[in-house]
Amino acid sequence: MKYLMLGMALLLSLGSCTTKFDEYNTNPNEMDLWNIGPSGMLQQLLYSGTEVFLYRTWLLNGELIQYTFAGSGNNTYHRYVIDNSVGSSAWSNLYRQAANADHMRLLAIQRENPNYEAVALTLRTLLISNVIDIFGDAPYTEAFKGPSEGISQPKFDRQEDVYRALMADYEEANSLYDASAALENPERDLLYGGDVAKWQKFNNSLYLRLLMRLSNRDDVLGVSEKINEIFSSPARYPIFISNDDNATMYYDAVEPFVNYFGSRLETQFTTSTGRRPAEQIINMMKETGDPRISIWFRQPSGADGWKGGQSGIEAQEADLTGVANLNKTNLGEYDSPYALMKYDEVLFIQAEAMQRGWVAGDAAATYQQAIRASIEFWHGVDKTGLNITDRVIENFLANVPYDGTLKAILDQKYVALFWVGFEAWADYRRTGYPELVIGTGTFNDHILPRRLVYPTNTMETNRENYEEALARLRNVYGGDDDMKTPLWWSLEAVERGIR
Repeated sequence: MKYLMLGMALLLSLGSCTTKFDEYNTNPNEMDLWNIGPSGMLQQLLYSGTEVFLYRTWLLNGELIQYTFAGSGNNTYHRYVIDNSVGSSAWSNLYRQAANADHMRLLAIQRENPNYEAVALTLRTLLISNVIDIFGDAPYTEAFKGPSEGISQPKFDRQEDVYRALMADYEEANSLYDASAALENPERDLLYGGDVAKWQKFNNSLYLRLLMRLSNRDDVLGVSEKINEIFSSPARYPIFISNDDNATMYYDAVEPFVNYFGSRLETQFTTSTGRRPAEQIINMMKETGDPRISIWFRQPSGADGWKGGQSGIEAQEADLTGVANLNKTNLGEYDSPYALMKYDEVLFIQAEAMQRGWVAGDAAATYQQAIRASIEFWHGVDKTGLNITDRVIENFLANVPYDGTLKAILDQKYVALFWVGFEAWADYRRTGYPELVIGTGTFNDHILPRRLVYPTNTMETNRENYEEALARLRNVYGGDDDMKTPLWWSLEAVERGIR
């Protein structure tokens, strides 16, 4: 593995804020990369790609959606003070791993290996969808063509066009998977050990996620019909049916495949310089007797009950006395797992589709099944010895009854999406749930960021195409390249009549 990583250093660099998307497109060693087979790329792609999500789950998503707050300083993300390097790092790392996935796809085509082609397409689509979810219009059709095709400055595609293409990508990947054959070199598959059937389920579950993301554009994209088709056609579109299907990275306790936070001190992960749980998530969980609260968080010595910190308040108003901490034992040790997507999310999507009348079935039962699946997954992760019995789960379910509303589903989905990428932030922009109290000490005109600003490097090196995207932000969305302009699929964009 060490030799593989050295030989592919340029393509598979783990770099963070200082990396640049166009490094891939200007790589002078591009032709040398064709000497490796697609299986040779999978291991590091999965590890590095998952780390992109894990780190930013902790760094940014939790701060935006009030899972966590970082200290009490004035320049904190939960107060919407987000400098350009944060978005630049997300942009460059997501694109870098998407470029790696695209190269793996091309290698698979060259070697006539449709299962590896499908895996690469699934991963590329996941990564690119997050770019569009975060920034809006962005390069897609020209993103990976590079200088070999005379393109060093890719155009920015419209959001609607990209989402249509991503839907087609998931369709294509689904058609390529052949579950009767395992992946070559299955030991390099850190997610599923070469099990193609589970990869196909992952692909189609991600497809459901993407479709529900576009729920407000059903009239344009026909997502309700497609969601119904997927849930109604398990033979053609297999999806997650249990926690055994979860796309979970089970890290090792020793190098090289360890959790990013394993070597970080407790204070770097939580408490003074890290992240601590916010009032929003703590209050939602303690008031309902949610058994996951002790899996994710821990009370400081001498604390009188569960307490979260206030998001978005002035630094001088913060009271950190008795505020809980993140539970590093379960979330941030060397072998703490991280899931890109879980079974409970599929069930919440199904329950929402039922509530909307898009899919036949019992929304209440599916809602409860989703909550149970989430608790059971995390009970399996817990290393502190909690005994979450079926009676405990039943008592909790009685405290969060389904009342037939979208709010009930999205509130519990919000809790279950803790520690899963940018999904809760996306759902909030899509639905307005959960109902958050925006702190008076926030910047950005007290508006929870609707998107991130394009990287400065992209503005400078791809000026013409950036200016075109900027013109659309101003003329179509009535905004600017800032954190207040809504994305095309968001509830606000629809309510404002943005087409």
